[in-house]
Amino acid sequence: MPDRGRWRNAVNLLLCTAGAGGLVLGGWALHDTYTTHQNAKASRALITRACAGLVDADAVMRLDGGTDRVVLGGDEPRTVGFERLPDSCVLSRVVERHGREVQLSQFTLDIKGLPQERVLHTVEDFPDEPFTTLELGSQGDMTARTRLPDRMPLGDGRLGDYGPDDVTVVARCEQPAEDGTTTLIVTATSPGTGDEAGDRPVLARLARQAAVGAAAEYGCRAQLPELPDRLPQPVVDLGPAAGDRADSCGWYAAHLRTADGATLPDRAAGVPLGGAAREEGCLLAVGPEATRRIHPALGKEQRAHLDLDAVLRIAPWWVRTRSYFGDDAAAFAVETPGRRIPDPVAPGTAGRLGDVLHGSATCQGRPATLTMTVPFRYRSVLGARLDALFAAYATDAAARRGCTGLVLPPPE
Repeated sequence: MPDRGRWRNAVNLLLCTAGAGGLVLGGWALHDTYTTHQNAKASRALITRACAGLVDADAVMRLDGGTDRVVLGGDEPRTVGFERLPDSCVLSRVVERHGREVQLSQFTLDIKGLPQERVLHTVEDFPDEPFTTLELGSQGDMTARTRLPDRMPLGDGRLGDYGPDDVTVVARCEQPAEDGTTTLIVTATSPGTGDEAGDRPVLARLARQAAVGAAAEYGCRAQLPELPDRLPQPVVDLGPAAGDRADSCGWYAAHLRTADGATLPDRAAGVPLGGAAREEGCLLAVGPEATRRIHPALGKEQRAHLDLDAVLRIAPWWVRTRSYFGDDAAAFAVETPGRRIPDPVAPGTAGRLGDVLHGSATCQGRPATLTMTVPFRYRSVLGARLDALFAAYATDAAARRGCTGLVLPPPE
């Protein structure tokens, strides 16, 4: 290269260096694009194989912000084989954290059938707190928001229901399949659904798509409703319990209009009513102001066992109802501390198992189980009001769903 002076030589050198650097970077970019393409291709094939073609592999990869590397997840790799029920596929995404590759849950597809020997629904005696504990000295409002919202119906509930990070679609067979299966329950789960606004409709489509395919494979002829246009966020905020309510806590608002509400909850979180929902819940709680009003009026011995600060920060007073209808009601049990196997609750019975009261009814010829969970510390506050509270709930649920033969637990 001829000498064109120091300035021009420097410019030429810079241009040559930039060009060489561009070639290197371009080469790396091409390599990275090729690697990403190959990873995505392998991931699609893996998803299709693991979930037996029941779901759209690209849609699975787009969940939770998207990924191009998917591997089998879980402690033991599980893939759908259509050999027996329950069946499932579990998938993880591979991400780099601090220079190391780690696996995070991406998508799970579970397929269950009814009737089944295993319990489908459990209510816990000595249950988990539905609220997040506050720190020592905190003046926060523990019962303003629940960390365990109740399930929302898909439309009127015939198609199924959903929670913060999963969607369940129910396929009811017109005639029992060859193996005796009367209902298929297909659940699609992705942990990032609650954070990604657009993921829930995708997850719902994946669940319905899988239910259609699984029904065909298992010989379950079923007509599935279409997905609703909207899938609102699960209800996590508790508001005033009284007033005109058209949700699953409407029974309680009606009860407050005639009952002595001195020690009853003043807050509620209800879900939209689904006339054909297989599960329905309502969460009630006593807010901090009401707690401060009620506590001093309790007996001396009660106050000694119910530290006000602990109630406001750690163990608030609450009530949770859950109803199960149809085949789901026949696969219900109560988990009891110290017992490895939950205690099954037979349809047509009523009683008390620790923190759980349960009743039953028959709705359009199918069983229903009605439950109310009340932690012991709050049962001692409610006293005799508890029986009337459960009766109000169960009577309303049975009447609204057209049920007969309501059985209530005997008064305590």
